[in-house]
Amino acid sequence: MASQAAEQPPLPIELPVTESIVMTDRDELYVSPTIQFFRLPGEKRLMIPAELAYGFTDRLQLVTEVPYALVNPDAGHVTSGIGDVSVATRYSVVDYRERPFGLDVGVGLQLPTGDRRRDLGAGRVAVEPSFTASAWLGHINAQANAGWVHALRNAGHSWDDEGEYNVALVYPIYRWFVVMEGDGETDRDGTKYYLTPGLVWKTTDRLELRVAVPSPVTRAAGDYGLIAGFTFEFEHLLHAIDGG
Repeated sequence: MASQAAEQPPLPIELPVTESIVMTDRDELYVSPTIQFFRLPGEKRLMIPAELAYGFTDRLQLVTEVPYALVNPDAGHVTSGIGDVSVATRYSVVDYRERPFGLDVGVGLQLPTGDRRRDLGAGRVAVEPSFTASAWLGHINAQANAGWVHALRNAGHSWDDEGEYNVALVYPIYRWFVVMEGDGETDRDGTKYYLTPGLVWKTTDRLELRVAVPSPVTRAAGDYGLIAGFTFEFEHLLHAIDGG
């Protein structure tokens, strides 16, 4: 099985929406900023989340996301600022590096750092258990992840519970990856669901570029969207500091 996994093509570190099965190696850090623009019912919303992930081991990862948001309502004033920060850990139960099938589980904490009065945050402290699974189907890699957001404390008008679920098909072509995703988010107000074609280009061993165009399926998902971003890896981070 290990030799079979070694023959498989590499996978993108980050996908446009779906949480990639790829984990950071031990003592490795990646930085992954993204621009997300959506025309939603009643507003235009620009999000710029910056994700940082560090590998304590090859199978244990810490992930932090700090989003910046700009909200332009159809009726009202434009607002902008920091959104809700999240911190999460992921653990590889079945290491995708060693087998064609991979599985990891995680738990995250969302903090109410965004101003809910200006629609920059949800106003809640929430926990999010999640999982990500991956399997090779011939030359195509299939990935799926799902998470359940549950509010521990809620000072805003958001629902206490929310589901997030994504599935992606990834087709590698040399250093390029053609991606087709289905991305959903459901609460008591309804479901936002998108079909998201995308493209990831691994320009070097450390740098990836990605772009995707979410196509709304449900009315709550709005009219259109656009996603673009990059990921850059830093290897042997603490060892390099110790050695210096």
